[in-house]
Amino acid sequence: MPFDALNLSVIADELRQRLVGGKINKITQPEKDEIDLNVFNGKNYRLLVSASSSLPRAHLTDESKPSPLTAPAFCMVLRKHLMGGVVTGVSQQPFERVIIIDVTSGNELGDSEQKRLICEVVGKSANVFLTDGGGRILDCMKRIPMTSLAGRPTVIGQRFEFLTQDKIRPDDREAIIRVLRANPDSQPKEVLKNKLMGVAYQTLDEIVGDSARPEEVADRFALFAEKLKTPRPTMVTDEDGTPLDVTAVDYRTLAGGRIYFDTLNEAYDRYFAEKDKFQRHNEKTKAIANVVKNAIHRIEKKTALQTQDLLAAKDNEKNRIYGELILSSLYKIKKGDGRLTTENYYDGKTAEIPLDPLLTPQQNAQKYFKKYAKQKKTIEYTTQLLEENKSQLVYLKSIAQSLKSPLDANDIDDITAELIAARLMKKSDGKDKKQNKKQKPRVSKSRPLTYVKDGWTILVGKNNLQNDKLTFETAKGGDMWLHAQDVTSCHTIIINPDGADIPDAVLQTAAEITAHYSESSESSKVPVFYTPKKYVKKPNKSHPGFVNLLSYKTCLVNPDEHTELLRKEK
Repeated sequence: MPFDALNLSVIADELRQRLVGGKINKITQPEKDEIDLNVFNGKNYRLLVSASSSLPRAHLTDESKPSPLTAPAFCMVLRKHLMGGVVTGVSQQPFERVIIIDVTSGNELGDSEQKRLICEVVGKSANVFLTDGGGRILDCMKRIPMTSLAGRPTVIGQRFEFLTQDKIRPDDREAIIRVLRANPDSQPKEVLKNKLMGVAYQTLDEIVGDSARPEEVADRFALFAEKLKTPRPTMVTDEDGTPLDVTAVDYRTLAGGRIYFDTLNEAYDRYFAEKDKFQRHNEKTKAIANVVKNAIHRIEKKTALQTQDLLAAKDNEKNRIYGELILSSLYKIKKGDGRLTTENYYDGKTAEIPLDPLLTPQQNAQKYFKKYAKQKKTIEYTTQLLEENKSQLVYLKSIAQSLKSPLDANDIDDITAELIAARLMKKSDGKDKKQNKKQKPRVSKSRPLTYVKDGWTILVGKNNLQNDKLTFETAKGGDMWLHAQDVTSCHTIIINPDGADIPDAVLQTAAEITAHYSESSESSKVPVFYTPKKYVKKPNKSHPGFVNLLSYKTCLVNPDEHTELLRKEK
């Protein structure tokens, strides 16, 4: 996407027209790498500045995000120095992806001071700096110590230095002609792509086109600069209307549909809102998936070790028999014997029993009895642990399966809350304490998937908390409940308020959807349980999503998502 310095210059012009003279009345930091400034200038404007390494940007937005209960340190510094301040200027570092916002604000003594918010939206090294009138850094969003080799140090109190590049300015006609003449056998776009300041390759392609003469290429840069003075903000979309690119003017080199906007800020807001939501959704889902994956790995490793212990203890009966044979053969054992050879009256064979020559026959027998008792306890305890591991593994796999469902932000919050309650994740504030009894329990805002087949409503849970709520709160006794057999699966409900006979086609469709949202989604002929909800019970102290069935029937179906029957949420 050409979010380059040339397109950013149009953003800077629009910000200057709308924000200069406005008063900053609110500052929030909804994400660790993003700040929002509310500026009142005849109307309220919300300026979003993101230092995300993958989607850095600065533009006006209509989207509002919830703020954390405790403001991050950088947000508090911005509030201290900029709240109530007046925006006196908006500029851009020439041909760089850097927006500079000048603010006049009062200090503790009531005197006016000049402050600068410098927004570097330059990829992985994106950052936001607050400086005083003398250019000293007061704070920044991403602090980099002096000892780091990863990037430019950002030490509070040092003088801010702008990024510089040893490249050609796109308005330097003579330099462009000179470098092209020095490479007559190469395509102009290939020569210039790494030599120009602030020009993305898509913009370079749009400007240069098929031009080959150096003078013509240089003239095209001047013509493009004139076009930017009367921009036509454009969003390029695919066939489904999904945003692909946003440009300050209509790029003829970009294929796709077109949506035009009054301002480039509006176009970027629409584009980045979709991209940012998708990216952060993926980041959160990936983080949860890693937690679950690691927990499954730990359980499987622990199970393997416990299984070895169990196998090692399986010969405990032999130790009991050895003890009994020693006691029944005391007359055969002489002092200092290291082995007893006697008949095993349990199987009629000859038994060779090792003895400790330093122990009496009775003590040797007791040694085998103690080993038998210890192994017996090991078997009982390890068997119990293996059952607990099996239950925990099923539970973790159910969470892993729920991550394959079409999740929204509320669904992710539900799964995160579930993992926190299971002590598999810590709260975002770093605390991991039991919920205060006076504190209100968390209310889930997620909704199940809703399908409609021949007038019948089918509800499908997308995570364990939602499955429990769907089965034990939403569903009534006569509703039909479905779940894939012997694998992790969604809970599915066919709403049947009148207790009528559910048509076979509806039941089969619900079963196919259930099989699709199960661990057997890639299989065929998946067995699916179905039973009236009244036969579904919740075991005491069980994990979310676990149930017992008092009665059920089974049908075999092929998994099918049935997207044509899915009702979209409003």
